[in-house]
Amino acid sequence: MGKILLVFVAVFLTVSGFAQKTADIGVWGGSSTYWGDLKETSPWQTFNPNIGVYFRYNFNKRVALRAMFISGRFSAEGIMEGVAGDIPWEFKKGVQDISVLVEINYLKYFLGEKKTPFTPYILGGAGVMYYPYYFDPVKLAPINPGLAVGVAHEESMVTATIPFGFGIKFNIGQRWGLGAEYLLRKTFDDGLDDLDDPYAYTTTDDETETINYTDFLHNNDWPGYLGVHITYKIYLSKKACPAYDRKYW
Repeated sequence: MGKILLVFVAVFLTVSGFAQKTADIGVWGGSSTYWGDLKETSPWQTFNPNIGVYFRYNFNKRVALRAMFISGRFSAEGIMEGVAGDIPWEFKKGVQDISVLVEINYLKYFLGEKKTPFTPYILGGAGVMYYPYYFDPVKLAPINPGLAVGVAHEESMVTATIPFGFGIKFNIGQRWGLGAEYLLRKTFDDGLDDLDDPYAYTTTDDETETINYTDFLHNNDWPGYLGVHITYKIYLSKKACPAYDRKYW
């Protein structure tokens, strides 16, 4: 397995070394979206302003690597099904998001080239999200008494994410581009809406009460981002290698 990985890395570095080296810097603006435990939430009501920046390194006309930072707010109002019936619930908080994504173009595209003025694309990678988590046992008790253990407190949460999405980008000049995209995050905890796996259950064994969660991967938080971005092209090498583009892409 190690030998295969070394061969892959060597081929990857060799191929990228012959490609035209360009990079893009961009500013992103749009709204957060929330898909989670709450029910009867209005899609428009969950929109909140978010801003971001990114750096994109272009290996070739098909593949790029993007490092991205987004900061803004998430909020929602809705209901939860609890032991006492439908319980109103709401949350609002600031969230910071960092991700590294592979960006794959459907068409052969470099910012500023006239032959391909636009392209759809997909993204996927890895990242982390940072946000505050508010624990309130009084509010949680009507939903699930087993979760209402302890005292109210606030803590900072850092969770790993699997970011992915799709979009479309256009040339609007020799070095400028414009795009629109939708990005989703698969989170590895359930605390964005301050509910933290509300369907956990409790068992009692010899006077010892234990909270049991459904499983590690279970959660219903899928934060997302809908926005537009403006990109500026910077050159990392003096000229392209036409033979490479004709042969490989």
